[in-house]
Amino acid sequence: MRAALQALRRRPFLLLFSLLIAIRAVAAPSWDGTWAGGWEKGDGIQIVIAGDKVIGVYRDGDYPEILSSDMSPDASMVVFWWVGGDALLQRIGEREAAISLRERGRPVRNFTVRPDK
Repeated sequence: MRAALQALRRRPFLLLFSLLIAIRAVAAPSWDGTWAGGWEKGDGIQIVIAGDKVIGVYRDGDYPEILSSDMSPDASMVVFWWVGGDALLQRIGEREAAISLRERGRPVRNFTVRPDK
């Protein structure tokens, strides 16, 4: 262990590289891609995310216009709105998220979505 620390002191770029690898290991997984779920209960939704924005949603046979979307600073949650509804996605694993779906005239529904990969 001592030899490894001495090697890091002699080669600052090695220390920087080690830190970058450690930071990347704890970085939140990307939301990029298409997430879907809820079909078995008749609440099916498909969500397309690019970067930190929701760019498309498929609901009830239609693609409503996305009015706005926001991602939490730690990238653990995404909230988005469309005419007549909104949803909150919260990571519960690298390949799984809980969704709370609210739409005008319907009760709040909660289920799980997963990436289509």
